[in-house]
Amino acid sequence: MSVRLPPNLPRPGGLPARGLKEEGPGEKAKPSEGKASSGKASAKGGAAKGGSAKGTSAKGGAQESQGQEGTSARAGEAGRGGGGDAAKSAQQKDGMAPSTQRGAGSAGFGGMVEKPPVPTPTAAPQPQQLAPQVDVAPSLARQLPTPASDTPRERTATDGQSPNAAKEAAESRARLRVALLNRLHRGLSEVVMKLTNFLANPGRAGVVTLPIVLSESSVSYEWWKSANAVPEDRQYLALALGESPVVDDAGMLKALRTEVREAFKEFVRTPPGIEVRKQYDAVLQKYDAARIQPVISGHDTGPLVEECARLGVTCEREFTRSMLMSPWMLAISQSPDEGSTTQVMVAGLTLAQLGSLVGHLRRLNPMLSNAQVRSLLLRASTDMKLALRKALGQQEVEQVQELARQLLRLRVVEHLVV
Repeated sequence: MSVRLPPNLPRPGGLPARGLKEEGPGEKAKPSEGKASSGKASAKGGAAKGGSAKGTSAKGGAQESQGQEGTSARAGEAGRGGGGDAAKSAQQKDGMAPSTQRGAGSAGFGGMVEKPPVPTPTAAPQPQQLAPQVDVAPSLARQLPTPASDTPRERTATDGQSPNAAKEAAESRARLRVALLNRLHRGLSEVVMKLTNFLANPGRAGVVTLPIVLSESSVSYEWWKSANAVPEDRQYLALALGESPVVDDAGMLKALRTEVREAFKEFVRTPPGIEVRKQYDAVLQKYDAARIQPVISGHDTGPLVEECARLGVTCEREFTRSMLMSPWMLAISQSPDEGSTTQVMVAGLTLAQLGSLVGHLRRLNPMLSNAQVRSLLLRASTDMKLALRKALGQQEVEQVQELARQLLRLRVVEHLVV
């Protein structure tokens, strides 16, 4: 079986390339061309191929055989390559063709001529796959110049060599801001979707726990983790933050925290951020009407908190405070003095323990509203004599259960009297 060379292959001796002739469904090979093709297909060595090439080239090389085996009259040009080309044709037929990235017709190691693999006649050249781009919400997208490449590895390949380094750094920082805004929009939208789906079939517990934290620290860790894993990503992040590529970890983390904080402030002012926040508050009001108390973690306690302690960077409450905080929420706090009468937060229990306690209070008193549940927990976690907040321990847990029973007895007496 012979080999049909690609149409764009450089011809030996500077001969121009000839385009492929499209085959029609009703066309057949001419008798003379069929003989040349048959002679070439049955050839066993370089001499047989040379004879076939000679017979074909006598006609000027203008005719091409289009038999069922896909043989071509370009065998005359293949025959000019001598025995070396015949050996290479045998390698191509056995699936051993070298990669086309080395350049067809160029001499490789040892003076051997490399040729591209045999293309499938019906296969069209496929475009090069591009790197996945950040999915930015249309309303958050900005009019930025399209970069030559969006992959971190290619972007950092020209760091320090481009004359427009300042412009590239500004564009990279703008793209980072858009990615952060998109991340916040996507995260809050996913929470709204999960709460809406759960509300369709809430069950009888009267409580739902959300093990999700959307804070400055949790979002910063996503970029920090990528920068620590891939050196090219770290260089690009340093460029986007306006830092030196050799900046230390503490300096990089401080710059990243500043950028994330600015993105959080900007998000609440953007139209998409305002709209998704309205949807979030609306679904929480539905939970309040259905007497289902959502419980969340008020702060992030993830790996970035440990990183800040390792690098000696302060970790404020606002940095780890969850964006999901709402007056309709019941949250876990870091310390007893956190929270207020409108935003109830308790300390001393885990998220699962607080959710179980709220569910138990619902069983003790099914008539409790969400506001009453939060009020009972606030009362149990406050020292009335000293006017100080305290963590919930075993004594406080028993106290809040007794308060729920007393409130139920008062409601029963009220109904009996009336």
